[in-house]
Amino acid sequence: MMRYFLFLLFLVPTVHAITCTEGLLMLQQSIFGLYFNEDASYDGFRVNYINSEDFKSQKLIYEKEKILKINESFNQGKFNSDTSLFFYLINDISNPADSSIAYKKSFLGDTVVIEAIVDEPDYEEDSRISQQSIKMFKNGVINRSWESNGENDSYEGYTEIILRNDTLFRLNLGSEDGAPMDTVDFHFYVAEKDNKRICHEYYKVYDCWSNSCSDKKGNSVKKGDIGQSYDQTITETEKGFVIEQVQKEEIHQWYVVYSNTSTTSITKRPAAKMNSLRRDFYFDSKGRKHQKIVPYRVFF
Repeated sequence: MMRYFLFLLFLVPTVHAITCTEGLLMLQQSIFGLYFNEDASYDGFRVNYINSEDFKSQKLIYEKEKILKINESFNQGKFNSDTSLFFYLINDISNPADSSIAYKKSFLGDTVVIEAIVDEPDYEEDSRISQQSIKMFKNGVINRSWESNGENDSYEGYTEIILRNDTLFRLNLGSEDGAPMDTVDFHFYVAEKDNKRICHEYYKVYDCWSNSCSDKKGNSVKKGDIGQSYDQTITETEKGFVIEQVQKEEIHQWYVVYSNTSTTSITKRPAAKMNSLRRDFYFDSKGRKHQKIVPYRVFF
């Protein structure tokens, strides 16, 4: 199973008080934004356990041309902290390296366009090389990607995240080893009518193999139905906001802190031609040249 990882993105805060769907879009955009070697707005993830002092958290921070990962936890009265290298950042797509994200960024009108080669280390397998093609714009993100483990296994996919009115839609498509594209999952988040800081999360049920299953709220559903997941609430802080989701025994929190340089908007950047990002080849972690034969893989 693939190991997914978070990406960071410098984002511009809105002037008005943000709704939960706006905050969720900003958070989802941050997953794809690590290729921006700029001040990041994503500040960390934390899980608290209900009726317990235990917790676990992860924070990603920039340090020159690399990103460090800080894991902390408190379990059975013992505090643990560990800092390790997450990724090197290389602003040159033709020069990737081990444990790195080599990228090239440009602008097409108000859309940020990123092409990148990611060398992702793994503790049990060899490094996986993935290629990313990402478009980021005001109301959404589109990501096409492809990944191979260096042998015959490959995965290609497509992710689309779109905000329309008070609803955020997220669609993932995927294909393994050249099979036809199929839906991996479909979620949408609807802001509560009388309180825009609360979002109700819904999803299409794909993995129910019996006559009846239950969604996260305990409602009876079957394959193909729309199930309901846990609500998400946004709370603004002095420097940004927190998105919180209360599950049965856990409280999940995602923290976003606005950048000090937030007056710089991506919509004010000079436009660039899309053709300048197109390549028919990529380099693996050992510098070997390979032809691109399939689209890109989803990291989400």
